[in-house]
Amino acid sequence: VVTALLGLLYSFLTVSLRANQNVTGLMLTTFGMGLANYIKESLGSAADLAIAKVSVFFRTPLPFFNNVVGFELFGVLVYFAVVIAVIMALMLNRTRTGLHLRAVGENPATADAAGINVTGFRYVGTVVGSAISGLGGLFFILDYMGAWDSGLVATQALGWLAVALVIFAMWKPSFAILGSFVFSALYLMPNYLSTGFEVREIIKMIPYIVTVVVLIVTSILNGKNSQPPASLGLNYFREER
Repeated sequence: VVTALLGLLYSFLTVSLRANQNVTGLMLTTFGMGLANYIKESLGSAADLAIAKVSVFFRTPLPFFNNVVGFELFGVLVYFAVVIAVIMALMLNRTRTGLHLRAVGENPATADAAGINVTGFRYVGTVVGSAISGLGGLFFILDYMGAWDSGLVATQALGWLAVALVIFAMWKPSFAILGSFVFSALYLMPNYLSTGFEVREIIKMIPYIVTVVVLIVTSILNGKNSQPPASLGLNYFREER
């Protein structure tokens, strides 16, 4: 709910007031971290007790997968994430709403001329996307960490890793499913290697290096299917249509 509200605020600033999207995003990121720290300090030990109690539910494996090797450690949010990605992929590629949303991302002026509500689609897309990203933070605190004390800084780090994953997946939800497993394996690999601290930190950099390589390759190939939405990060001025 909080991330959806922040997404609504972001939409108001960038869509309605046409503020710079990158600067506004960095501002809200900093504000979100400060807000989380403030709430944590205000609640004190009550927050830790509440999270420890609630995390039991999110960490409990689904009964159906209890006997499946390799799946017994996954809570409900892991499967929910895959379901969301599949639904988003189908929606973006197989429905009229998805095609309208893609049109708004590619060429809002043309979409506007075709009668598509550019402002509405940008608002809804941003708010829904913000809510989904909030579920990622929810998973990290209540499932992966099971605590709040050491989670805030690490959540921010993995948030930027999620941005890298979007680029790696070339803005395709279906590719993000495979990419998330690859990134997770690379991110967790150092924990299972008997190497020095420096080597482990270098290995943790691999996902970001892979992302840079993907950016270079897609730029060289310049294929339409491997490029981001043409109007990504750009404000739309209807008067200039």
